[in-house]
Amino acid sequence: MLMKTLEKLRETRSVRKRIRRALGLTIGLAIAGMAAAPVQVLAQGIPPFVWNPSGSFQYDNGALPSVAVQGTTIVEVHQSESGVVGPLFYHTGQILANGTVQWAGSSFMYDTGAAPSVAVSGTSVIEVHQSDASTVGPLYYHTGKIQANGTIVWAGSSFKYDNGVAPSVAVAGSTIVEVHQGKTGVSPLWYRTGEIQLNGTVTWNSGGAFKYDNGAQPRVAIAGSTILEVHQADSGVVGTLYYHAGKIQANSTVLWAGSSFSYDTGIAPSIAVSGPTVVEVHQAGTGVDSLYYHTGGIQGDGTVTFSTSGAFAYDTGLAPCVAVSGPTILEVHQAATGVSALYDHSAAY
Repeated sequence: MLMKTLEKLRETRSVRKRIRRALGLTIGLAIAGMAAAPVQVLAQGIPPFVWNPSGSFQYDNGALPSVAVQGTTIVEVHQSESGVVGPLFYHTGQILANGTVQWAGSSFMYDTGAAPSVAVSGTSVIEVHQSDASTVGPLYYHTGKIQANGTIVWAGSSFKYDNGVAPSVAVAGSTIVEVHQGKTGVSPLWYRTGEIQLNGTVTWNSGGAFKYDNGAQPRVAIAGSTILEVHQADSGVVGTLYYHAGKIQANSTVLWAGSSFSYDTGIAPSIAVSGPTVVEVHQAGTGVDSLYYHTGGIQGDGTVTFSTSGAFAYDTGLAPCVAVSGPTILEVHQAATGVSALYDHSAAY
């Protein structure tokens, strides 16, 4: 009886190993304090991951959109002009039961700047942007509260928190993680952490910004205490895309993995995380080109297992940004260069 039991255990372990290998390619990454636990990888059919068959829909006009989703509530921000500092607008919406999006009738100006990025936690909104269009300068944050009617009451003004270019922000609970480039082109990448206060202000980590990598166009997402960041290895050209994972510590610093890891080739990556689910989007080439998505799962030991099926084309455009809420995936992008139609594309898994 004992020998039969041991044999069954060995067979079970062998099956589990084969399943893990079939699910995807695990890139070695160890982050202290995490325990391994296999997580299924999203891919075509594992489980079903389906884009809205009706395609994408225009919801506004502008440039460089950024989107965040909390439950069924959507908050999107974008520039009203391209290549220059100008009015920044926000647009809210709701994800309907059938997975489609119902946007508010119009967008509203909330600030002035360039390259905005937005994150939402509960009814709290935090947005970051550049004060200059394409050069290194002061970075500002602006907070707001989502109202019952879907509008946002913004703080009376935005506040400087750092210097740099290409900022991106994510929030989990009251904890904020922001990343940005120190210079234009390929340069050191920096992160800052902070806490949203009850009065809507932000208390930033007094230690300032810390370098965690090198690259361009960083984008960040949070799942609990786990951080995932993606960036380009090159600037302005198609090249290797990298991800870098980290874990928020009790003192609000981030324990980053020792290095970043390549996962695809492209430009302008964006990433979203919901629980263990990872969804990444990027352009295949510069200018208007095919947009691709890549799926994966965060493992218990901090590894990211991407689908071995690779990336899949889902639309055409540029400057894609993705958000995930429960089983719903929402992506926004420009249709053309400069100020152009802004489109949303939804999916479910």
